[in-house]
Amino acid sequence: MNTILKTLSAAALAALVSAPAARAEVSEHFIIHELEQTPQEAATLIRDFIAMSEDWSMNGDFEMMGGAAIGMKICFNAMRGYVGAAGLHNLALMPCGNIAFYEEDGQSYLSMLDVGYITTLSPHPSLEEGVALARPAYAEMFAQVLAVE
Repeated sequence: MNTILKTLSAAALAALVSAPAARAEVSEHFIIHELEQTPQEAATLIRDFIAMSEDWSMNGDFEMMGGAAIGMKICFNAMRGYVGAAGLHNLALMPCGNIAFYEEDGQSYLSMLDVGYITTLSPHPSLEEGVALARPAYAEMFAQVLAVE
């Protein structure tokens, strides 16, 4: 009996190791775009855009996975007033675009946590107004800077 269990365990382990990696299901809270640029090139383009704009601020910029991926926290400045109007406790949400640039299977991607997560966590009319203002602003920035739709 013990030999049978060992054989079954070894067979199951071999099947898991040799099986192709399954991709995780993506939540509706993520916006994902394929990119023509490498993650590093895309991050540089965004940095340069933000440095030249009064409408945006960079609140975080860091490497992940040993530099293979770039994480950024980019804020659309006009949204700040909406967050405060919904109650100062909402400042803890850090209402910015949480963005990652990475490569998977030879394709570069941008992944962003949709700013709508804010209203999921804290439903408030002011936050809904801010999200309605910010969503198209992020989409326009990505279209202009990274040529994604």
